[in-house]
Amino acid sequence: MPTFTIQISAPPEMVFDEISHVERHPAWANPKAKMEMEQTVGDGPGSGAHYVSHAIFVGKPVSADIDITAFERPRTFALKATQHQEGKKDSWIEHTFTLTPGDGGTKVTKHMTGEASVGAAIIGFFAYPAIKKDAMTSLGNLKQMLEARATAGGTV
Repeated sequence: MPTFTIQISAPPEMVFDEISHVERHPAWANPKAKMEMEQTVGDGPGSGAHYVSHAIFVGKPVSADIDITAFERPRTFALKATQHQEGKKDSWIEHTFTLTPGDGGTKVTKHMTGEASVGAAIIGFFAYPAIKKDAMTSLGNLKQMLEARATAGGTV
């Protein structure tokens, strides 16, 4: 599965705190996704939190049950999304964010893993351009938002 990287001129703690507040992901998600997010278990970010999302991907509605699988501030954050789409078998994808300090900010590496099958691999090959565009749009939005906040001396 794919890996995407972006450099953000903000400290790792600020980046981690934004990424780990999953309920705020719609603020920096690809706007075409029209993402809505609700925390259904837990009070704030953490390993016991659970969320439900609703969005549009490649023009079709999709929902997901989201669980936190890694919460190691300020270095690693991961979530597993079990996706539901009408007429399709449920599938899951895990998004792991690794934050590395350096160059006056934080290198954010997003690695995606998921169910592997021949069919999924073929679909993934054809869907890769859409997945890449969506991921890089979201990461770019995150970068812009956090760099503006860091420049203003703000906090999360």
